[in-house]
Amino acid sequence: MTKRDFFRIILKLFGLYSVILTVFNYIPSNIGYVTYQFEPIAILWIFGATILAVGLYVLLIRKTDKIIDWLKIDKGFDDDRMEIGNFNAIGIVKFALILISGFLIIDYLPNFLHYTYLAFKSEVSPNGLNMLESYGNEGRVDYFQWTISTLNLILGIILLVNYKRIANWIEKRNNVG
Repeated sequence: MTKRDFFRIILKLFGLYSVILTVFNYIPSNIGYVTYQFEPIAILWIFGATILAVGLYVLLIRKTDKIIDWLKIDKGFDDDRMEIGNFNAIGIVKFALILISGFLIIDYLPNFLHYTYLAFKSEVSPNGLNMLESYGNEGRVDYFQWTISTLNLILGIILLVNYKRIANWIEKRNNVG
């Protein structure tokens, strides 16, 4: 298996993971807003976020080679063939950094979009968020969780963009000490 084939598999798995999170996590958690208080903007928001996740899925499935070329994640390895037994330490670190950054982005993007929507809605709506007391805190902006999701997204993007430098820095620190 070549490294390019390996990254194709990984990107397609990320796309599948994105759709699974959307279908089984994001949509059911936001359907409560529509069933409680029918608002066209909420339906548009859920529909838009779902389209975004499905678009990400289609992009990761159909345009895998273009993504690999754009991110250049198959470059910088000693040879094109990948044998798991020959995977050196820096290759494992690079792979781990790509996986961690991908999971951070995919896991926290829906939360970030959700809290951004709630914050926008609370600022624009003259009555705030009209939620019954029995509905709980689900309709209120949780700024702590919004900050956590933002920081995790930024961390995921930084790791993905700089995975080679970070892997080389870790390898250099490992060889010094």
